[in-house]
Amino acid sequence: MKYLLILLILSASSFSYANQPVITQLDTDEGYPYKNLINKVERVEIRYVENSHSVTCKVNVQTLHNQYMGKEQTVSAKLFAKRPMAACLTREKAKQILHML
Repeated sequence: MKYLLILLILSASSFSYANQPVITQLDTDEGYPYKNLINKVERVEIRYVENSHSVTCKVNVQTLHNQYMGKEQTVSAKLFAKRPMAACLTREKAKQILHML
């Protein structure tokens, strides 16, 4: 009975950790406008879910006064691995956000 109680506590505590998002810091060499955007804002988040051959992702950009929440897109896993920011945020939209700063 004592082992069952310990097992339940361990599984309940590990379940709460499973719901936590994984945060990974990425470096990019994607150039203009993505690098400029990253350097000028407070925070850039790429939220994504990986499938077997594709990735569903969206980019959120946070400045001191505004926040842009991108539209969800599905891209190839290969493209996402090479250029995650460019895969999830179009160049035109990145330029628009950059001009608003």
